[in-house]
Amino acid sequence: MENMKYKPIFKLPYANIFHINLFLMGYGNLDPIVILKNNKFEMFLSDETLKKCAEEGFEKSQEDGFFREFEEESLEYANQLIRLKNKEISYINNIQFINFLKELKEISEKLLGRYKLTEFMFFSKIEEELGVFIKDRFSFEEVLSGKVDILSWPEREKKLASYMISMQVLKLKLRSIINDSWMGENSMLVKLFAQLNKRIKREDATSMNINEIIDLFDGRYIPDISERNIYSYITWNKIKRELLITSGSEGYRKIRDFDKQIPKNEVIGTAACKGYVRGIAKIIPLSINPSEYLSKMEKGDILVSDTTGPELMTAIEKAAAIVTDEGGLTSHAAVISREFGIPCVVGTSYATEVFKDGDLIEVNANNGVVRKI
Repeated sequence: MENMKYKPIFKLPYANIFHINLFLMGYGNLDPIVILKNNKFEMFLSDETLKKCAEEGFEKSQEDGFFREFEEESLEYANQLIRLKNKEISYINNIQFINFLKELKEISEKLLGRYKLTEFMFFSKIEEELGVFIKDRFSFEEVLSGKVDILSWPEREKKLASYMISMQVLKLKLRSIINDSWMGENSMLVKLFAQLNKRIKREDATSMNINEIIDLFDGRYIPDISERNIYSYITWNKIKRELLITSGSEGYRKIRDFDKQIPKNEVIGTAACKGYVRGIAKIIPLSINPSEYLSKMEKGDILVSDTTGPELMTAIEKAAAIVTDEGGLTSHAAVISREFGIPCVVGTSYATEVFKDGDLIEVNANNGVVRKI
Protein backbone atom coordinates (compact mmCIF):
# COMPACT_ATOMS: atom_id res chain seq x y z
CA MET A 1 0.00 0.00 0.00
CA GLU A 2 2.84 2.37 0.86
CA ASN A 3 4.41 1.90 -2.61
CA MET A 4 1.26 2.66 -4.60
CA LYS A 5 0.66 6.02 -6.26
CA TYR A 6 -2.14 7.99 -4.64
CA LYS A 7 -4.14 10.98 -5.86
CA PRO A 8 -6.11 13.49 -3.75
CA ILE A 9 -9.85 13.03 -4.25
CA PHE A 10 -11.76 14.98 -1.58
CA LYS A 11 -10.99 17.81 0.82
CA LEU A 12 -12.72 19.65 3.63
CA PRO A 13 -11.16 22.63 5.43
CA TYR A 14 -12.69 21.50 8.69
CA ALA A 15 -13.48 17.96 9.80
CA ASN A 16 -13.00 15.66 12.76
CA ILE A 17 -12.83 11.94 13.44
CA PHE A 18 -16.60 11.71 13.79
CA HIS A 19 -17.10 13.20 10.28
CA ILE A 20 -14.51 10.84 8.84
CA ASN A 21 -16.13 7.85 10.52
CA LEU A 22 -19.48 8.59 8.86
CA PHE A 23 -17.84 9.24 5.51
CA LEU A 24 -15.62 6.15 5.37
CA MET A 25 -18.48 3.78 6.17
CA GLY A 26 -19.67 4.50 2.62
CA TYR A 27 -16.28 4.88 0.94
CA GLY A 28 -14.21 2.39 2.96
CA ASN A 29 -14.33 -0.38 0.36
CA LEU A 30 -12.24 1.89 -1.93
CA ASP A 31 -9.24 1.46 0.42
CA PRO A 32 -8.79 5.21 0.96
CA ILE A 33 -6.06 6.97 2.88
CA VAL A 34 -7.33 9.94 4.86
CA ILE A 35 -5.12 12.66 6.26
CA LEU A 36 -6.38 14.88 9.07
CA LYS A 37 -4.04 17.82 9.64
CA ASN A 38 -5.12 20.63 11.97
CA ASN A 39 -8.73 19.58 11.39
CA LYS A 40 -8.29 19.69 7.61
CA PHE A 41 -9.54 16.55 5.89
CA GLU A 42 -8.10 15.10 2.67
CA MET A 43 -8.81 11.71 1.13
CA PHE A 44 -6.55 9.88 -1.34
CA LEU A 45 -7.23 6.91 -3.60
CA SER A 46 -4.65 4.78 -5.39
CA ASP A 47 -4.32 4.74 -9.17
CA GLU A 48 -5.31 1.08 -9.04
CA THR A 49 -8.54 1.91 -7.19
CA LEU A 50 -9.34 4.75 -9.59
CA LYS A 51 -9.06 2.31 -12.52
CA LYS A 52 -11.42 -0.11 -10.76
CA CYS A 53 -13.90 2.72 -10.12
CA ALA A 54 -13.83 3.67 -13.80
CA GLU A 55 -14.50 0.06 -14.83
CA GLU A 56 -17.31 -0.33 -12.29
CA GLY A 57 -19.01 2.89 -13.41
CA PHE A 58 -18.83 1.78 -17.04
CA GLU A 59 -20.31 -1.63 -16.23
CA LYS A 60 -23.18 -0.06 -14.24
CA SER A 61 -23.99 2.25 -17.14
CA GLN A 62 -24.60 -0.77 -19.37
CA GLU A 63 -26.85 -2.69 -16.94
CA ASP A 64 -30.49 -2.56 -17.97
CA GLY A 65 -32.64 -1.13 -15.21
CA PHE A 66 -29.70 -0.34 -12.92
CA PHE A 67 -30.20 3.42 -12.75
CA ARG A 68 -33.91 3.25 -11.96
CA GLU A 69 -33.34 0.90 -9.02
CA PHE A 70 -30.27 2.86 -7.90
CA GLU A 71 -32.18 6.15 -7.94
CA GLU A 72 -35.09 4.67 -6.00
CA GLU A 73 -32.85 3.22 -3.27
CA SER A 74 -30.69 6.35 -3.04
CA LEU A 75 -33.65 8.69 -2.62
CA GLU A 76 -35.21 6.40 -0.02
CA TYR A 77 -32.05 6.51 2.08
CA ALA A 78 -31.86 10.27 1.55
CA ASN A 79 -35.41 10.61 2.86
CA GLN A 80 -34.45 8.50 5.88
CA LEU A 81 -31.61 10.95 6.54
CA ILE A 82 -34.08 13.86 6.33
CA ARG A 83 -36.37 12.16 8.84
CA LEU A 84 -33.42 11.58 11.15
CA LYS A 85 -32.34 15.23 10.80
CA ASN A 86 -35.79 16.35 11.89
CA LYS A 87 -35.69 14.35 15.11
CA GLU A 88 -35.50 16.41 18.27
CA ILE A 89 -32.54 15.06 20.22
CA SER A 90 -32.27 17.68 22.96
CA TYR A 91 -34.74 15.96 25.30
CA ILE A 92 -34.14 12.27 24.67
CA ASN A 93 -32.37 10.13 27.27
CA ASN A 94 -28.93 8.60 26.77
CA ILE A 95 -30.25 5.20 25.66
CA GLN A 96 -32.35 6.91 23.00
CA PHE A 97 -29.35 9.05 22.07
CA ILE A 98 -27.18 5.95 21.54
CA ASN A 99 -29.92 4.47 19.34
CA PHE A 100 -29.92 7.75 17.37
CA LEU A 101 -26.16 7.39 16.81
CA LYS A 102 -26.57 3.80 15.63
CA GLU A 103 -29.35 4.82 13.26
CA LEU A 104 -27.22 7.67 11.88
CA LYS A 105 -24.37 5.24 11.35
CA GLU A 106 -26.58 2.75 9.48
CA ILE A 107 -28.27 5.34 7.25
CA SER A 108 -24.97 7.11 6.46
CA GLU A 109 -23.39 3.84 5.38
CA LYS A 110 -26.29 2.97 3.08
CA LEU A 111 -26.67 6.44 1.57
CA LEU A 112 -22.97 7.21 1.07
CA GLY A 113 -22.34 3.70 -0.19
CA ARG A 114 -24.63 4.60 -3.08
CA TYR A 115 -23.77 8.28 -3.40
CA LYS A 116 -20.14 7.43 -4.12
CA LEU A 117 -21.22 5.96 -7.48
CA THR A 118 -22.16 9.51 -8.57
CA GLU A 119 -18.56 10.67 -7.99
CA PHE A 120 -16.30 11.68 -10.88
CA MET A 121 -13.92 8.70 -10.60
CA PHE A 122 -16.72 6.36 -11.70
CA PHE A 123 -17.17 8.24 -15.00
CA SER A 124 -13.67 8.48 -16.48
CA LYS A 125 -14.03 5.42 -18.75
CA ILE A 126 -17.52 6.53 -19.79
CA GLU A 127 -16.12 9.96 -20.70
CA GLU A 128 -13.28 8.34 -22.62
CA GLU A 129 -15.62 6.08 -24.60
CA LEU A 130 -18.05 8.90 -25.36
CA GLY A 131 -15.17 11.17 -26.34
CA VAL A 132 -14.15 8.73 -29.08
CA PHE A 133 -17.73 8.67 -30.40
CA ILE A 134 -18.56 12.39 -30.37
CA LYS A 135 -15.05 13.50 -31.49
CA ASP A 136 -15.39 17.07 -32.81
CA ARG A 137 -19.11 16.87 -33.55
CA PHE A 138 -20.25 17.94 -30.09
CA SER A 139 -18.71 18.94 -26.80
CA PHE A 140 -19.36 17.20 -23.49
CA GLU A 141 -20.89 20.47 -22.32
CA GLU A 142 -23.55 20.28 -25.03
CA VAL A 143 -24.29 16.61 -24.40
CA LEU A 144 -24.57 16.92 -20.60
CA SER A 145 -26.61 20.13 -20.88
CA GLY A 146 -29.23 18.30 -22.96
CA LYS A 147 -28.49 20.33 -26.10
CA VAL A 148 -27.79 17.26 -28.23
CA ASP A 149 -30.46 14.80 -29.40
CA ILE A 150 -29.05 11.42 -28.37
CA LEU A 151 -32.12 9.35 -29.33
CA SER A 152 -30.68 8.54 -32.76
CA TRP A 153 -27.29 7.47 -31.33
CA PRO A 154 -26.18 3.81 -31.33
CA GLU A 155 -27.60 1.94 -28.33
CA ARG A 156 -24.31 1.63 -26.48
CA GLU A 157 -23.35 5.31 -26.74
CA LYS A 158 -26.93 6.39 -26.01
CA LYS A 159 -26.83 4.37 -22.80
CA LEU A 160 -23.56 5.98 -21.75
CA ALA A 161 -24.78 9.52 -22.36
CA SER A 162 -28.18 8.92 -20.77
CA TYR A 163 -26.52 7.40 -17.70
CA MET A 164 -24.21 10.39 -17.24
CA ILE A 165 -27.04 12.90 -17.67
CA SER A 166 -29.30 11.04 -15.22
CA MET A 167 -26.52 10.58 -12.68
CA GLN A 168 -25.60 14.26 -12.67
CA VAL A 169 -29.21 15.20 -11.91
CA LEU A 170 -29.47 12.62 -9.13
CA LYS A 171 -26.11 13.70 -7.69
CA LEU A 172 -27.34 17.28 -7.25
CA LYS A 173 -30.47 16.08 -5.43
CA LEU A 174 -28.52 13.82 -3.07
CA ARG A 175 -25.78 16.38 -2.51
CA SER A 176 -28.32 18.99 -1.47
CA ILE A 177 -29.88 16.63 1.10
CA ILE A 178 -26.54 15.45 2.49
CA ASN A 179 -25.14 18.97 2.79
CA ASP A 180 -28.31 20.24 4.44
CA SER A 181 -28.04 17.46 7.02
CA TRP A 182 -24.29 17.65 7.66
CA MET A 183 -23.31 21.28 7.02
CA GLY A 184 -24.30 24.72 8.25
CA GLU A 185 -25.23 26.20 11.62
CA ASN A 186 -28.56 24.36 11.76
CA SER A 187 -27.35 21.01 10.49
CA MET A 188 -27.94 17.75 12.28
CA LEU A 189 -24.23 17.30 13.01
CA VAL A 190 -23.84 20.70 14.66
CA LYS A 191 -26.76 19.87 16.98
CA LEU A 192 -25.34 16.40 17.53
CA PHE A 193 -21.89 17.72 18.49
CA ALA A 194 -23.49 20.11 20.98
CA GLN A 195 -25.29 17.17 22.55
CA LEU A 196 -22.10 15.11 22.71
CA ASN A 197 -20.26 17.86 24.56
CA LYS A 198 -23.18 18.32 26.93
CA ARG A 199 -23.75 14.64 27.65
CA ILE A 200 -20.20 13.34 28.02
CA LYS A 201 -18.58 16.65 29.07
CA ARG A 202 -15.34 16.09 27.13
CA GLU A 203 -13.68 18.50 24.71
CA ASP A 204 -12.30 15.60 22.67
CA ALA A 205 -15.76 14.13 21.98
CA THR A 206 -15.59 14.73 18.21
CA SER A 207 -12.10 13.17 18.12
CA MET A 208 -13.76 9.84 18.90
CA ASN A 209 -15.25 7.42 16.42
CA ILE A 210 -18.85 6.34 16.88
CA ASN A 211 -17.98 3.05 18.58
CA GLU A 212 -15.79 4.86 21.11
CA ILE A 213 -18.61 7.26 21.93
CA ILE A 214 -21.01 4.38 22.47
CA ASP A 215 -18.40 2.63 24.64
CA LEU A 216 -18.04 5.79 26.71
CA PHE A 217 -21.79 5.88 27.34
CA ASP A 218 -21.53 2.24 28.42
CA GLY A 219 -18.99 3.24 31.07
CA ARG A 220 -15.79 2.10 29.35
CA TYR A 221 -12.65 4.22 29.76
CA ILE A 222 -11.48 6.21 26.71
CA PRO A 223 -8.20 8.15 27.21
CA ASP A 224 -7.82 11.75 25.98
CA ILE A 225 -7.44 11.63 22.19
CA SER A 226 -7.64 15.31 21.28
CA GLU A 227 -4.29 15.09 19.43
CA ARG A 228 -6.00 13.12 16.65
CA ASN A 229 -7.31 16.31 15.04
CA ILE A 230 -3.75 17.73 14.83
CA TYR A 231 -2.10 14.93 12.83
CA SER A 232 -3.80 11.66 11.93
CA TYR A 233 -3.20 9.14 9.17
CA ILE A 234 -6.38 7.11 8.74
CA THR A 235 -7.34 3.98 6.84
CA TRP A 236 -10.35 1.67 6.99
CA ASN A 237 -10.45 -1.87 8.32
CA LYS A 238 -12.96 -3.58 6.02
CA ILE A 239 -13.21 -6.70 8.20
CA LYS A 240 -13.92 -4.93 11.50
CA ARG A 241 -15.57 -1.98 9.67
CA GLU A 242 -13.76 0.64 11.72
CA LEU A 243 -11.17 3.38 11.42
CA LEU A 244 -7.47 2.63 11.83
CA ILE A 245 -5.93 5.83 13.20
CA THR A 246 -2.24 6.69 13.51
CA SER A 247 -1.78 10.07 15.21
CA GLY A 248 0.96 12.12 16.84
CA SER A 249 4.56 12.00 15.52
CA GLU A 250 4.02 8.70 13.69
CA GLY A 251 0.96 10.16 11.94
CA TYR A 252 3.01 13.22 10.94
CA ARG A 253 5.75 11.02 9.48
CA LYS A 254 3.25 9.22 7.25
CA ILE A 255 1.62 12.51 6.18
CA ARG A 256 4.83 14.28 5.04
CA ASP A 257 5.17 12.28 1.82
CA PHE A 258 1.79 13.49 0.58
CA ASP A 259 2.74 17.17 1.00
CA LYS A 260 5.58 16.74 -1.51
CA GLN A 261 3.09 16.38 -4.38
CA ILE A 262 1.80 19.97 -4.24
CA PRO A 263 2.83 22.08 -7.32
CA LYS A 264 3.90 25.74 -7.07
CA ASN A 265 2.26 28.09 -9.61
CA GLU A 266 0.06 26.09 -11.95
CA VAL A 267 -2.58 23.37 -11.81
CA ILE A 268 -4.10 21.23 -14.54
CA GLY A 269 -7.61 19.80 -14.47
CA THR A 270 -10.61 18.94 -16.64
CA ALA A 271 -12.28 21.67 -18.68
CA ALA A 272 -15.95 21.47 -17.68
CA CYS A 273 -17.14 24.64 -19.44
CA LYS A 274 -14.86 26.27 -21.99
CA GLY A 275 -13.63 29.84 -21.93
CA TYR A 276 -10.74 32.06 -20.90
CA VAL A 277 -10.67 34.65 -18.15
CA ARG A 278 -8.27 36.45 -15.82
CA GLY A 279 -9.29 37.60 -12.38
CA ILE A 280 -8.67 37.74 -8.66
CA ALA A 281 -8.75 34.39 -6.88
CA LYS A 282 -11.00 33.98 -3.86
CA ILE A 283 -10.60 30.76 -1.91
CA ILE A 284 -14.00 29.68 -0.61
CA PRO A 285 -13.81 26.15 0.79
CA LEU A 286 -16.68 23.75 1.20
CA SER A 287 -17.20 24.24 4.91
CA ILE A 288 -19.41 23.10 7.74
CA ASN A 289 -20.32 26.79 8.01
CA PRO A 290 -19.79 28.25 4.48
CA SER A 291 -21.44 31.62 5.24
CA GLU A 292 -18.28 32.77 7.04
CA TYR A 293 -16.40 32.77 3.70
CA LEU A 294 -19.02 34.03 1.24
CA SER A 295 -18.82 37.77 2.00
CA LYS A 296 -15.32 38.11 0.51
CA MET A 297 -16.54 37.12 -2.99
CA GLU A 298 -17.01 40.09 -5.35
CA LYS A 299 -18.45 40.31 -8.85
CA GLY A 300 -15.85 39.16 -11.38
CA ASP A 301 -13.69 37.24 -8.93
CA ILE A 302 -12.64 33.68 -9.68
CA LEU A 303 -14.12 31.17 -7.26
CA VAL A 304 -11.51 28.63 -6.16
CA SER A 305 -12.86 25.83 -3.98
CA ASP A 306 -12.20 22.23 -3.09
CA THR A 307 -15.67 21.50 -4.44
CA THR A 308 -18.95 23.38 -4.77
CA GLY A 309 -22.47 22.69 -3.58
CA PRO A 310 -25.81 24.49 -3.33
CA GLU A 311 -24.57 26.41 -0.27
CA LEU A 312 -22.03 28.26 -2.47
CA MET A 313 -24.55 29.58 -5.01
CA THR A 314 -24.27 33.20 -3.84
CA ALA A 315 -20.54 33.05 -4.62
CA ILE A 316 -21.07 31.23 -7.92
CA GLU A 317 -23.49 33.94 -9.11
CA LYS A 318 -20.67 36.51 -8.78
CA ALA A 319 -17.91 34.37 -10.26
CA ALA A 320 -16.21 35.02 -13.58
CA ALA A 321 -14.93 31.44 -13.47
CA ILE A 322 -14.87 28.41 -11.19
CA VAL A 323 -11.84 26.27 -10.32
CA THR A 324 -12.08 23.23 -8.05
CA ASP A 325 -9.73 20.66 -6.56
CA GLU A 326 -12.25 17.86 -7.00
CA GLY A 327 -14.81 16.62 -9.46
CA GLY A 328 -15.40 15.67 -13.06
CA LEU A 329 -17.83 16.55 -15.83
CA THR A 330 -20.88 15.58 -13.75
CA SER A 331 -19.82 17.42 -10.58
CA HIS A 332 -21.87 20.27 -9.13
CA ALA A 333 -19.35 22.88 -10.30
CA ALA A 334 -19.35 21.47 -13.83
CA VAL A 335 -23.14 21.35 -14.11
CA ILE A 336 -23.67 24.83 -12.65
CA SER A 337 -20.92 26.42 -14.75
CA ARG A 338 -22.61 25.13 -17.89
CA GLU A 339 -25.94 26.55 -16.73
CA PHE A 340 -24.32 29.94 -16.05
CA GLY A 341 -22.06 29.78 -19.11
CA ILE A 342 -18.87 30.60 -17.21
CA PRO A 343 -15.43 28.99 -17.65
CA CYS A 344 -14.79 26.10 -15.29
CA VAL A 345 -11.87 23.79 -14.58
CA VAL A 346 -12.48 20.89 -12.18
CA GLY A 347 -10.33 18.13 -10.71
CA THR A 348 -7.13 20.19 -10.35
CA SER A 349 -6.28 18.44 -7.03
CA TYR A 350 -4.36 21.38 -5.53
CA ALA A 351 -5.89 24.74 -6.62
CA THR A 352 -6.88 25.70 -3.06
CA GLU A 353 -3.31 25.11 -1.91
CA VAL A 354 -1.44 26.66 -4.85
CA PHE A 355 -3.51 29.87 -5.00
CA LYS A 356 -4.26 32.40 -2.26
CA ASP A 357 -6.88 35.13 -1.84
CA GLY A 358 -5.90 38.10 -4.00
CA ASP A 359 -3.72 36.20 -6.49
CA LEU A 360 -4.21 37.30 -10.08
CA ILE A 361 -4.81 34.07 -11.97
CA GLU A 362 -5.52 32.99 -15.52
CA VAL A 363 -8.18 30.34 -16.12
CA ASN A 364 -7.84 28.69 -19.51
CA ALA A 365 -10.82 26.37 -19.54
CA ASN A 366 -10.17 25.52 -23.16
CA ASN A 367 -7.23 23.34 -22.16
CA GLY A 368 -7.82 22.91 -18.40
CA VAL A 369 -4.86 24.98 -17.16
CA VAL A 370 -4.99 27.52 -14.33
CA ARG A 371 -1.90 29.54 -13.39
CA LYS A 372 -0.71 32.54 -11.40
CA ILE A 373 0.09 35.61 -13.47
